[in-house]
Amino acid sequence: MTNLTETNMANAVKTFYERRLLMRAVPRLVHGRWGERATVNKYNALEWRRWESLSAVVSALTEGTTPSEQSAPTVTQVTATPSWYGAWIGYSDELNFTIYDPLLTEISGVLGEQAGVSFDTLIRNDLTDNASSRFSGGQSARTSLDAPEHDIDYQDWLLAYATLQANNALPVDGEYFICIIHPHTWASLSNDPTFVNLFIDGSPRDNNNPLRTGYLGDIMMCRIYISSNAREYANGGVGSTDVYSMLFIGKESYGVSGIASFLPDNVDMGGPDGKPLTGAGVSASPVEIIAKQAGSAGSDDPLNQRATVGWKGALATNVLNSAFIVDLEHTNLFSDA
Repeated sequence: MTNLTETNMANAVKTFYERRLLMRAVPRLVHGRWGERATVNKYNALEWRRWESLSAVVSALTEGTTPSEQSAPTVTQVTATPSWYGAWIGYSDELNFTIYDPLLTEISGVLGEQAGVSFDTLIRNDLTDNASSRFSGGQSARTSLDAPEHDIDYQDWLLAYATLQANNALPVDGEYFICIIHPHTWASLSNDPTFVNLFIDGSPRDNNNPLRTGYLGDIMMCRIYISSNAREYANGGVGSTDVYSMLFIGKESYGVSGIASFLPDNVDMGGPDGKPLTGAGVSASPVEIIAKQAGSAGSDDPLNQRATVGWKGALATNVLNSAFIVDLEHTNLFSDA
């Protein structure tokens, strides 16, 4: 029998500490990317204006007769008033001296991610609340949707996309419309043979098969993005059926505004190897991160015991033309899961 064992030398046997911190799960933040962006400075609001189109002329001119003057076009005005958002966390000087992890770096990262998800969610909610609505399975209301009877299929997708085009919406970048879907919806559409065949027959970027790489490519001038932050209405359908949103976006359908430099940047590190999925610069910060050192509060912190880290930003989202953004509410394979 030995005298030195893990039991009687427990204080000497230490647990190995892996300092490499685990990655936090953050959704792909895509909802704000395609909005018209503007900021206010020295004002508390801004105006968006849209001139409505005139009707087509279908009557021929009569010889020698001047036609009647056209009615003045309607001007639609939308007022945006950005609101402030923010959050903070305090920590003690003792914790800063004793914790093994890089405290300020990690807290800043957690708060920055919270800010990104918060603004993406605010934009998403404004878009879905004010878009033109359609419902899967030929239904006319969210509360009528029931799974699996009304699970989304290719026809639902096509009708919503056709509605956007029939409203004379233009592609956001001159080439593509945008579709944002939830992973649960993607799983359902992947079971639809027509939808799958269109993907296989398409030409995704890098010539990789999207069914193997996971890249959501392009179908009929529509670029599809996936985000776990796509809107979900828990128990929104019949009984306990969960309802999901799918957004179709055209050019100048919505605006995103902020105050001076406090409008959040488009930053999305959800791509492969931590690269930006949306193509935004990796050096940009989504909001202002504010760090106050211990003692910066003066007489309110006489012993230099308290420090804080926080974020702040200003945002307003306005749907500028509801005909140019369509929200397809639907059920999918996970609606009754």
